[in-house]
Amino acid sequence: MPEQGDSGLDRLIESLYGCVVEQSDTQFMTAALERLCQWCRAGAGAWLLQTVQGQRVDFAAWPAPIAPEEVAGIAFPDGQRSGPVTSLAADWRIDGRSAAAAEGFHLMHRGTAMHSTVLLLFADTRTGGDDALRRALGHLVQAASLSLLQLVQRDEWLQAMGRHSRGSAALVDEQGRVVLASRRFFDLLPDAPGEGTERCLPFPLPAGVAADGTGEFTADGLHFRVQRRGGLLLINARRPHPLDALSAREQQIARALAAGKTFKSIAREYDIAISTVANHASRIYRKLGLYRREELVGLLRKAA
Repeated sequence: MPEQGDSGLDRLIESLYGCVVEQSDTQFMTAALERLCQWCRAGAGAWLLQTVQGQRVDFAAWPAPIAPEEVAGIAFPDGQRSGPVTSLAADWRIDGRSAAAAEGFHLMHRGTAMHSTVLLLFADTRTGGDDALRRALGHLVQAASLSLLQLVQRDEWLQAMGRHSRGSAALVDEQGRVVLASRRFFDLLPDAPGEGTERCLPFPLPAGVAADGTGEFTADGLHFRVQRRGGLLLINARRPHPLDALSAREQQIARALAAGKTFKSIAREYDIAISTVANHASRIYRKLGLYRREELVGLLRKAA
């Protein structure tokens, strides 16, 4: 049963939100699940995060090798969101012996198009602690939503600090349905159909990008960069930038020049020759139609 008293639960809740800061978005679920299991004395657990349409977002299991399909197959009685999973408990093993009890929970994520199914396995028969466990699980899924929100907000925070960002971000499925978006994402896409947690991109994702889960494309006068994040696509949207005409290395050096760095310090930072930096700088100025470093600084500042 869970650690006795409100103090144990409060420490767990604090620890779950601490995971958002301490762990990367890809490591958060495993770390948070481990802390939950240790608190409620579960020998093992699994956590499946899905969209409301049933597409897998992410999955974590600790420490047993439980498959996501097993968790997705848990059926709850009509109108119920938790209960014992008696038909499957004997199939799982904890420390070499069958689990004495298995309990499943289905939880919605407020303000997002996601839901979670959590499975907990116990070596001994479960007794008590249900109210505290439900409260802990509620904070578990809220922390998960916060972790993903931090992911999509990251570039806007960088931009607010005057640092280079990739634009406003959102997590979408391969059909273009938006699961979670940063504050400014829909400012760039005001014609996106739907409302609340039911919004979609106003255009289809290019077939190659959706299939590969990576790539870049332009649509509606915006530049988009896509990379796979679990079962979803992290898509960054931004208005066209003058540096788009440059190669990736030229963009790095252009920003370094605009920051006031010398050829020598840039060469040391990227482990290249000073003459190579000079050649890059010459090409940068030629491609952008500039003549002085001050013009480059002004161009980047205006496009920020």
